[in-house]
Amino acid sequence: MMISSGAWAHPVIYKGGTVYWGTFMPQMNIQRLSYSFTSSFALEFHTQNFRSIDSYRDYQLGANVLLKKWLFQNSQGNLYLGGYAGYFNSNLTEGMAYHAMAMGDWESRNVYTAASVDSYFYSGDSAFRYSYRLGLAPYTADMGELQSWLVFKIDYFKKLNTDLMVTPMLRFFYRNVLWEIGSSLSGDIFLTLMVHY
Repeated sequence: MMISSGAWAHPVIYKGGTVYWGTFMPQMNIQRLSYSFTSSFALEFHTQNFRSIDSYRDYQLGANVLLKKWLFQNSQGNLYLGGYAGYFNSNLTEGMAYHAMAMGDWESRNVYTAASVDSYFYSGDSAFRYSYRLGLAPYTADMGELQSWLVFKIDYFKKLNTDLMVTPMLRFFYRNVLWEIGSSLSGDIFLTLMVHY
């Protein structure tokens, strides 16, 4: 049922941090607002609109938890879990919706990789989405400088009757703003914007 989630940025940031992120494609729009109470727990509100699935829209509140962090000399890894509940409506029906996710990532200053599984339950139906990313930095940037990545993203979501969506993209991070732009091999434009406050 669902297309790619947000920016693959960490869903839990430093204590007291607020994050807005939005993901935009021709057939969908996901927007999230998150607040981290601790460095391992964040509360999040999000709304998702999927025009290609009977104009599905939901409004959910949930939590993200940093379950485990691995710190190495020049890299780090993270494991996150999230759960959400709220209301959805579509052209066909409306009611309660639930969403659970698991995400893991590993990154250095030159390479990052991330994978996630999302499950959605609504109106007696369910859907599962699987995503994977591999990113390479063409140069090593210092903190405070523009960071650039070449990213290859793969999504699988049977509910959309698409076997795989492959999206090459460019990812940039500067100070507290992250943005991504790309196009799937089938021509769907992909844009993400994330801002830390």
